[in-house]
Amino acid sequence: MLKKCEGQVDQAMDAYNSKSWKDFFKDFAKASAALCTEQSFTTVYVNTAQRDFGNYESRALDEGRSTFHKSVGLLIYKAKFSKKWSSLSVNFLQEGGDWKIQQIRIDP
Repeated sequence: MLKKCEGQVDQAMDAYNSKSWKDFFKDFAKASAALCTEQSFTTVYVNTAQRDFGNYESRALDEGRSTFHKSVGLLIYKAKFSKKWSSLSVNFLQEGGDWKIQQIRIDP
């Protein structure tokens, strides 16, 4: 399960770097569909996160702060971006038997 979720984060962050909003939201939960738009991607990730942090480079899982319980999960990473380090938080929901991304936060 963790390996699959990590793969979803890899794919989303590759799409973040290439500024591909459709690929970024590919593994997001249907519950988040209203937020999975080109406008929200541009506003939150391109005009804010990429401006402040730059391109994504790597991450290390903070196992002590990450958790999965029943139908929700949270992975927290210390992430290296081209301009500075960040906290990368990824919320997951279980949907139709699969784990899907609910949201991705990039914070100082």
